[in-house]
Amino acid sequence: MDRRNSAAYGASWTKSTCKKAVTQHYSRPCQRRLIYDNINTSRYREKIMSFRLRKYALASIAAAASLGVTSMASAQIDMKIGYPTTADPQHDYAVKFVAEVNKRTNGRVKGRVFPTSQLGKIPRQIEAIQLGTQEGFFAPPGFLQGVNKAFQVADVPGFFADHAHAHRTLNVPRFKNPFNSLGVDKGILSGSLWVYDGASYMATKPIAKLADFKGLKIRVLATEIERKGVATLGATGVPIPFTSVVPSLQRKVVDGARTSLVVAAKAKFPTVTKHLTITNDYYIPCISAFSIKFLDKLSKEDRATVLKVSDELGHWASARSQSFVDKMIVEWKKTGATVSYLPPEEQKLHMSRLAPLADEVFGKNKNPTIRKLYAVLKEEAQRMDVR
Repeated sequence: MDRRNSAAYGASWTKSTCKKAVTQHYSRPCQRRLIYDNINTSRYREKIMSFRLRKYALASIAAAASLGVTSMASAQIDMKIGYPTTADPQHDYAVKFVAEVNKRTNGRVKGRVFPTSQLGKIPRQIEAIQLGTQEGFFAPPGFLQGVNKAFQVADVPGFFADHAHAHRTLNVPRFKNPFNSLGVDKGILSGSLWVYDGASYMATKPIAKLADFKGLKIRVLATEIERKGVATLGATGVPIPFTSVVPSLQRKVVDGARTSLVVAAKAKFPTVTKHLTITNDYYIPCISAFSIKFLDKLSKEDRATVLKVSDELGHWASARSQSFVDKMIVEWKKTGATVSYLPPEEQKLHMSRLAPLADEVFGKNKNPTIRKLYAVLKEEAQRMDVR
């Protein structure tokens, strides 16, 4: 057999075949040399194949790892924002907030809004952000007093000259920062604190003077300061969930409600209450409460973005709320409702009765956090009053 033919046949030989051939059939040196060459060729071929397999395996592992990193880097985090209102400044704030967060995080945090308590009643939504099953909840902080009683301090009555005065005061860092952190040990951190509107009374009976409040049952938030506030008017405060107010008015469970004329107009209050009395005896704040479990999922950069955007837009929302008031007064009048203000001397008397009430409820409270925050708020309200 010549070398050319042996090379052709050797390509299909195995090592065992070659060794057997050497020992049993080939005795001449040239024949043995030819067979050993084929054995070496086979061994070399195996090394080449083994190297290629290892190379391909490593490349596959690297590609899979790269794909995993890319997938993690591009993973989108869902951010569900719930709140009890709709078609109002709070809704506008929520819509603008999720759009801005999506923009600044390049889509890494994708927000969705759920107005009119679509994610559940207010207590359920608060529980959800604590558990981390809901990412954000936007509402007045008084709703979170079950998380921390000190959340009701921002509802202080009789302190503020107007909307702007209230917003300036609440946003002083030495008050806002500790206030927004009141729920941290319960899994909640707020990113903003802004003023929604002043309080008004809407009722089934005319209220043109202080004496008209006597004997009325008025829906209020479930806070001590609100219940005692309407008590100074000779009325009784009845805590009722916001979504149940209109049915309660229809069934005559209550005679009226104390809330914002803006949110009341959007919630169809004028269909059952034809008398609006604007007092602005306290200003309704709003917060953006976030689940800490949600925030902990974010990168350091994206977490900072969420909190920064919520704070920045709080100032925008407060200004927007002011622009809503005049429009909503017109809407109230279109329904045939009467719009009234207390006589100046009675308005002054009403406010003078509320200021000492804040000292009683907050200044002498057994809770040291409430006392401390109230002292700061009272001092800053005086400092920020430009009258």
